[in-house]
Amino acid sequence: SGEYSIAVLNFMSPWQPIDLSIGYQFISSSIIPPDPEMTIIMDEVLNDNLDFVRNSAGQMLRKIGTTWVNGIGDWIVEEGYLIKMFAEDSFTIEGELVDPSTPISVIEGYQFVSYFPETSMDAALAFESIIGDNLHFIRNSQGQILRKIGPNWINGIGNCIPGEGYLIKMFADDILNYTAAN
Repeated sequence: SGEYSIAVLNFMSPWQPIDLSIGYQFISSSIIPPDPEMTIIMDEVLNDNLDFVRNSAGQMLRKIGTTWVNGIGDWIVEEGYLIKMFAEDSFTIEGELVDPSTPISVIEGYQFVSYFPETSMDAALAFESIIGDNLHFIRNSQGQILRKIGPNWINGIGNCIPGEGYLIKMFADDILNYTAAN
């Protein structure tokens, strides 16, 4: 896979394109939008290509009849989202770049998390702050997993990519901090 990064131009706000494939995928952003309401963020893809967007709590943005119903509320930059597409599409998030040292609280059980670094990074390095007894596994959209096999942590993910979200299963609460990798 190629290198991905977030474009920051001097005369514009930071922006991040999110490319969506057919089927299911986890998405996230390191951009804090000025208006975080989900239907505003996802406006470019509120069409027949999108089936739904779901957060970790199971709340959804989906079409009921002819109306898009936002059961999620606001886009939360620390969260990742599960999205299901009928066809390829894309949207762009503009706003302020999140401080990559912003900690993300991870809780016991399953949740989707955002990936803050502006460039791709080895997943074992990116998630170093939570690799240990509290972590069960981390999974990407392709089903590749970072997990412990025997006494060793095995990175089946490879590199984390900006725009990708990650499914994390924790045995106990912890704090994810991407700056541990720097």
